[in-house]
Amino acid sequence: MQEPSTPPVSEERVSDGAITALTLAYSAPMPGLGSRYVDGSVAHEARLLTAMPTAQALAASARHTLGQTVLDAVLSSVRLAGYADARAAAYLAPLASAALTSSTSGLVLTTLGHHDIQPFLRAFEAGAGVAGDSPSDSSLSVSLRVALGSGTDTTLRDAMRFAASRDALAREYARDYEVTDQLARPALLATLGRAESSRAALVQAYLEVLAEVPDLDVARRAGTREAEEVSRMARGVLKAGGVRSRRGLQALINLDGILREDPRLAPSATEHPVMAAAFLVSLEYGASALNHRLRPATGYDRGR
Repeated sequence: MQEPSTPPVSEERVSDGAITALTLAYSAPMPGLGSRYVDGSVAHEARLLTAMPTAQALAASARHTLGQTVLDAVLSSVRLAGYADARAAAYLAPLASAALTSSTSGLVLTTLGHHDIQPFLRAFEAGAGVAGDSPSDSSLSVSLRVALGSGTDTTLRDAMRFAASRDALAREYARDYEVTDQLARPALLATLGRAESSRAALVQAYLEVLAEVPDLDVARRAGTREAEEVSRMARGVLKAGGVRSRRGLQALINLDGILREDPRLAPSATEHPVMAAAFLVSLEYGASALNHRLRPATGYDRGR
């Protein structure tokens, strides 16, 4: 995946990149999810407040195990905001560790051991969940509990492989960020140079991921057929022009309305690969690659 960088990325750059990626992703109006325009199951401000403690934990990730890094991010977020996005912290932690140690995400993932399982599980149980889901009942949490009781030869990566067909984070850990690296990041980079704003670029990348990869959270809540239908609708928005045309923006508004009518259809597994892609872009090009395009909205408010 990532090529090793020399010298290693600084802790400050990791922190700045994480704050930028999380803040912008949480604020972008991704259809069916919370944003600066409308709250989802969690207040927008609560989500934003987790960016700083998560960034601080990620900046120190080279000095801790991955499991401890994720747990630190979650506990600090809960203490500050009463909420934590454990999935976001877990998506970004291997990428931060790789950047800080001049390594690759693949090498970081191969070092995950049995000792990472307990703090990782604690992190997900302490978090407030995603889109109203119970983290303790998720496929990943079940897999982690099984792995925890399976002997010291069982690693966190083993648990991720077991849950990869049912959980988006597990799939990324098992396949070395396949969706993030091969789909979300190229889509984001291609759009940043043409979109009206960073928020528009993030939404466009989100649509491109959703169009190609049925959301596993939707599949779990509503079934595979519904997840595939949501992906089909996302392809329709892209065909109409996505964020780059008036017709596409209207299609985006329509999709958002449809998804919000049924909470089961919220594509909550698709948001995090885009966050991770934004983080990678910020590590590679600096946080300004995303935030230099911040300016007041000029109509891209989806009617709110």
